[in-house]
Amino acid sequence: MTPLALARGRSGGRSPADSSTRSSKKNHEPGRTWMGRASSVPAGVTLGHAEGPTVMRLPIGGGYVRPYAHSLEEGNRNLAVAGEAGSGSASSPSPGPLKVPSVPTKQVSDPAEMPEEDFVEGGVELSPKKVDSPRERKPLDTQLLSELSSEEVQRFWPSRSEPKALFLDYDGTLREFEARPELAVPTTELEELLKALNEREDFVPHIISGRDAKFLGNYFGSLNRFTLIAEHGFQISPRPESGSERKWELWEQYGGDVNHFRDHENWKVIMRKEISRLVEQTPGSHLEEKQSSLVWHYREVADEEFGEAAAAEAIVVLEQLRSRQRIQDVKIVRGHKVVEVSYRNVRKGLVMRRLCEEKALFGEPYAAVLAAGDDVSDETMFEAAPHDFLTIKVGKGVTLARFRVESPAELRDFLQQLLFLEPLHG
Repeated sequence: MTPLALARGRSGGRSPADSSTRSSKKNHEPGRTWMGRASSVPAGVTLGHAEGPTVMRLPIGGGYVRPYAHSLEEGNRNLAVAGEAGSGSASSPSPGPLKVPSVPTKQVSDPAEMPEEDFVEGGVELSPKKVDSPRERKPLDTQLLSELSSEEVQRFWPSRSEPKALFLDYDGTLREFEARPELAVPTTELEELLKALNEREDFVPHIISGRDAKFLGNYFGSLNRFTLIAEHGFQISPRPESGSERKWELWEQYGGDVNHFRDHENWKVIMRKEISRLVEQTPGSHLEEKQSSLVWHYREVADEEFGEAAAAEAIVVLEQLRSRQRIQDVKIVRGHKVVEVSYRNVRKGLVMRRLCEEKALFGEPYAAVLAAGDDVSDETMFEAAPHDFLTIKVGKGVTLARFRVESPAELRDFLQQLLFLEPLHG
């Protein structure tokens, strides 16, 4: 299996690469190693000895990252500091473990005892409330992507043969919006672009979308180097093995297994009734049902001001319904002309980070990562991204992305430019 083999997004005891051909490389690029947990420990990884869940500290240069960060921002600072600690010359002695100020270690003997608002994943503490509500966070100073020089682009996206990952949203990012979702099918221009990305052996492309598995499979299933991620992370179709058919599986981080489907259908029955009432009261709107969510679309409402007011009221009404019915682990999010009710643990950022963590964990870290999106669901990717990821917001609005383009067309032009950066071998 080549270093371009995709992580399958599964933790527990199964690795994302075949164990017989797994790389034993230990020299990770400074600042690009993720923190993670697993049931087995690869070479070059040490374990913290605090009580509670085992937390791995992955080597970065000559230093190590603390097992827990009190926020994602602190975690990224730790990565940066560790990277600097390991960036000395080859002739200099190994600096040994990074010396950091002593901080209290999280003590968790039983995951069920964790506070509801503290979701620990991959060794970095994430607050679902913060991830789900990017407007509450302080945005970064976002730079126009068009202002980057070619030298600066190559700093984020080096022209080397090592694998480089792309995490691309679809609607509003790769493809312009249409009045109804079923009309926003790939154009000839987009199909040609995706085929070109598929042919680059140093690219590891992912489409990570709110679309369901059927849509992604129908239009992108033939792209054999792509990993397809449906419904913001509810289902995943890894890159198929040579000669094999593409398969879909539930992403384990959505919050449960088949035993949870009874509860899943229960909350959908309750919420579906209320959203159906909203459809009746708002001419031009409609309900879309997916496996993991219910989506109320109001893009076709003739009076835009009325539609926005109805959406604001819908958020309030649905939140009150959730509170009255004591519906747990469900989030209600307002996006581009939609209001979506879905599982709290279905988040693009968790999926992107786990896939990248597993590649690094088993000695095959990505040389670069690009994440692009236009909506609130994509902000979870931008929040989870370390400082050296190329994060791109498409369109207007507050964002945590480092760069911005004005439209899907501008993003497609940029992806075309990346295709002209020929990989350097040797």
